[in-house]
Amino acid sequence: MHDILKRTDFKSGFVTILGRPNVGKSTLLNTLLGGKVSIVSGVPQTTRHQIRGVLNLENAQIIFVDTPGIHSFKEELATHLNVVAKRSIQEVELLLYVVDVSRSVGKEEEAIMNFLSSQDTQMIMALNKIDISKDFLNQYIDRWQKLIKARGKENLLKYYIPISAKKGTNLDRLKEAIVELLPFHPPFYDRETLTDFPFKLRVQDIIREKLFLNLKEELPHSVAVEVKEVERKENIVYIKANIYVNRDSQKKIIIGREGRFIREVGKLAREELEVLFGKKVYLELEVKVLKDWQENPRVLKELGYWWV
Repeated sequence: MHDILKRTDFKSGFVTILGRPNVGKSTLLNTLLGGKVSIVSGVPQTTRHQIRGVLNLENAQIIFVDTPGIHSFKEELATHLNVVAKRSIQEVELLLYVVDVSRSVGKEEEAIMNFLSSQDTQMIMALNKIDISKDFLNQYIDRWQKLIKARGKENLLKYYIPISAKKGTNLDRLKEAIVELLPFHPPFYDRETLTDFPFKLRVQDIIREKLFLNLKEELPHSVAVEVKEVERKENIVYIKANIYVNRDSQKKIIIGREGRFIREVGKLAREELEVLFGKKVYLELEVKVLKDWQENPRVLKELGYWWV
């Protein structure tokens, strides 16, 4: 680390990953880092925090800021997600704008384009999911070019790079482009750091991801997880966590017939937590009803959604 601090050819900086929900931002972050920092599922709104992931290269350190997708919903939680996402573009060197080229440009995407084109931070557009389809790739480029030409900001977006976050396609090219646009600066973190995301929130996200993956479309946005206790001993880690839902009927779904659903979620979460901790994990999950938790600022803060 000391030798790196002396180098004058080293680059480092903060790069915010932005885009609408479920375009693959978290998958991209995890693939770039080669390790799991942000939760991934097929359900929009899975990332509820601003998560920093650190990529150390031979000549650069890239600090990625993964954000919640920008939403058009108006409930308290979604309002907070939008605030977090928009706040994340402040004081960063580069914006990485991720779009899903397997879907047509819609009103939500146009609203994001309008917002981003009003900024002055340099930008790369990552045209994601080319492994699924390239049908709408040119549509995204054309819409953006017309918008920035009308605003006189042709130099705002530096590169269009087609990628597959899932398959890893063109990610080396993406990393090269990012490093090219970063300033010369010593590293901000030591080389062993993967993320500065609070450890307890990482545990919460692992449990919540397993819920999302198994609930599919039933009620994932009505579910929250709070880790109440983490006790580390020599050969085992004891974790106690609450799962919150809005209604008694949802509680029954989470528990499942004869407790099968909650046991399966606990099993899947425990397996990943044991990898994270490097030792055996005892995980105790309790399901509780917390009515309208998404609309209560005090509750959201207690659950860690306002940690940034």
